[in-house]
Amino acid sequence: MPVFDEPVYTVNVLENSPINTLVIDLNATDPDEGTNGEVVYSFINFVSNLTKQMFKIDPKTGVITVNGVLDHEELHIHEIDVQAKDLGPNSIPAHCKVIVNVIDINDNAPEIKLLSENSEMVEVSENAPLGYVIALVRVSDNDSGANGKVQCRLQGNVPFRLNEFESFSTLLVDGRLDREQRDMYNLTILAEDSGYPPLRSSKSFAVKVTDLEHHHHHH
Repeated sequence: MPVFDEPVYTVNVLENSPINTLVIDLNATDPDEGTNGEVVYSFINFVSNLTKQMFKIDPKTGVITVNGVLDHEELHIHEIDVQAKDLGPNSIPAHCKVIVNVIDINDNAPEIKLLSENSEMVEVSENAPLGYVIALVRVSDNDSGANGKVQCRLQGNVPFRLNEFESFSTLLVDGRLDREQRDMYNLTILAEDSGYPPLRSSKSFAVKVTDLEHHHHHH
């Protein structure tokens, strides 16, 4: 009967690898001669449908190749159960398991969400003190590891700043606001992940300086 060298093989394949990328070249050796020594390779039926779509095996050579779009975010480990069977009359198949780790590449840009009462326009009173929080910013990135680690900054020289925490940032007042001098700011937040190469995104929004005390001005 045919035998595999190992019961389990573990291989790494980059997500988004092109079709026909080699995953592994399996080899079950069979000492018999003639048709009894001819080995046919196949996936075993209980391999999941997704895995079956992602890989194919050459029945004659035992070469497994990529056959779909591997996505680390969708599934980062595929387990493929393989059998090798010789063509003899009462052949006993050999089995092995191939564990494919789908390695994350940096293919997701950061997403910036502005959490304020009105997502396109933030309002702040001109009397807001330094450090007053006017909005929360949540940045997410679906990649893992460094590819999903994001840094944020506020562009330009404005009387506001970002304070970064673990999973969100706060946007706060960082200067004196005077509605008579300027009643509208266009702010842009830039987010960049730590992948190689990094992916960036930006979000722009308006901050309107309001005069909440206008009835006090005319004594």
